[in-house]
Amino acid sequence: MKPARRHARAPVAALIAVAAMLQPLHAQEAMVELTVTRADTMIGLSRQVLVTPQAWREVARLNRLRDPNRINPGQVLLIPQRLMRSAPVSAKLASVVGDVRVDGVAAVAGAEVNEGQKLQTADGASAVLAMADGSRLRLPPSSLAEVAASRNYGGRAADSNAAVSDGWFAGALRVLRGSVEVFATKVLRAKPLEVITPTAVVGVRGTQFRVGFDEAANASTRSEVVEGVVRLDAGKQTSGIELRAGFGALNDAAGAAPRVARLLDAPDLASVPELFERPLVRFKPATQTDVLRVQVAEDSAFDRIVSDQRVPVGTDVRIAGLDDARWYLRARRVDAQGIEGFDASRAFVLKARPEPPAYRSPRADAKQSIGAVEFAWAANVAATRARLQVASDAAFNTVLIDRDNVADASSSALIDTAGVYHWRLASVRADGDHGPFGDAQRFELRPLPEAPKGGPSADGKSLVFSWGARPEDRQQVQLARDEAFTEIVAQDELKTAEWVLPTPGRGGKYFFRYRSIEPDGFVSPYSSTLGIEVPRNWTPLWLLLPLLFAL
Repeated sequence: MKPARRHARAPVAALIAVAAMLQPLHAQEAMVELTVTRADTMIGLSRQVLVTPQAWREVARLNRLRDPNRINPGQVLLIPQRLMRSAPVSAKLASVVGDVRVDGVAAVAGAEVNEGQKLQTADGASAVLAMADGSRLRLPPSSLAEVAASRNYGGRAADSNAAVSDGWFAGALRVLRGSVEVFATKVLRAKPLEVITPTAVVGVRGTQFRVGFDEAANASTRSEVVEGVVRLDAGKQTSGIELRAGFGALNDAAGAAPRVARLLDAPDLASVPELFERPLVRFKPATQTDVLRVQVAEDSAFDRIVSDQRVPVGTDVRIAGLDDARWYLRARRVDAQGIEGFDASRAFVLKARPEPPAYRSPRADAKQSIGAVEFAWAANVAATRARLQVASDAAFNTVLIDRDNVADASSSALIDTAGVYHWRLASVRADGDHGPFGDAQRFELRPLPEAPKGGPSADGKSLVFSWGARPEDRQQVQLARDEAFTEIVAQDELKTAEWVLPTPGRGGKYFFRYRSIEPDGFVSPYSSTLGIEVPRNWTPLWLLLPLLFAL
């Protein structure tokens, strides 16, 4: 393996990072090329660069120096990385969302995370850890990791904050629960940036990949490469493998060879709406045939993830607890092994507040006759007024009533045309912030009964009443002595719109009305009242006249 050269700043000799590509297990150890400058001395190098002054003997032997006590400007020395002095350098939290803790203590963006410290994200929380070489490690919700290594090699050993460019960097993150997404910078390192789990080590020099660990699933480790190449070491029983972009692998505590699979294509998110108007963001992915991992973040880079869930096949995606804002959604398909595929992302806006009032009347599919319609609702306490709309179509293309400043929780409207109508409400805050409309409610207005006609028949022996009605309706009829219908003398239920009954024996004023019962159970109001005069029957008096004359 040929080292790659890079000149360092004087007076320290140029530390040249080996262009160490991923190697098979037990390959030759990584070497550093050190080019001697005029300011360098053998004693100075052994003290500043090497772990101990005694290590110089091994360096001299490795480089076959004829005189180990003499070095010359321009001379190139190979130094094993293990013999180079190193100093710890802190990683920093580039982003923090929600409950993120370092060694159990609440953390904020900009906080340092040192070797041996644990970083934990709660449900609904996420963090981005920036390593000293510029690599970014993103921890989604419900993850636990430890900074296993963060060291600068070959630089100024006494200064832990020395720039990585002064030497080589070596970093490692141990994933104890959950997962991590890695964006490794393409810089020269003392050793590959590593992600370690109890069952695997994934090393890389510059790429984008993901590693997840599940203790419950036989301590399985999944690795997915989005860009570049990584090396996966799954244990002593198996040889390490190269995992290239577009592939993933799964291994577990059993120690068998990793099971490699091609990453699934990104899911189709075209059906996801751009605007959601309910606090529960809910949608059904198009043609979903695999489990989905769905994440929501505050930013398009997905550094600030606030929601992370797996969605079974055939199940709606449900995301609760989001504030009104612009959000970023991404999803990836998960194969039968649990290996996650490529991402699809989409932005959406949530505008669900102030929430609409709770409807009271008319209820959905209510029926009544034309006339005054009373609308009532329970007001949203977060709003000062409501907006009421009534339309003749479900899409509200034809709005008949639009009242945007209703302070009370009710409003009345006169509608004198029969038909199907729709009404909806929205809440409005004092500052004019208009919330979304609630789901529209459907109601129907039926025509009023026609005025009845009729009275005594031509021969005076019966009363005949008729009115206009549909053949499928039943008719309830009443005849009373008073207009208030407290003294009913006859009533019936008919299948036709005509009522014939014997003329009452008692003459005088009578009153008739009817109402219809439609097949769907709707009962109309009573019709207008028809008053009739029933002639008095004078026949008994004529029979008494001969008796009167006999007197």
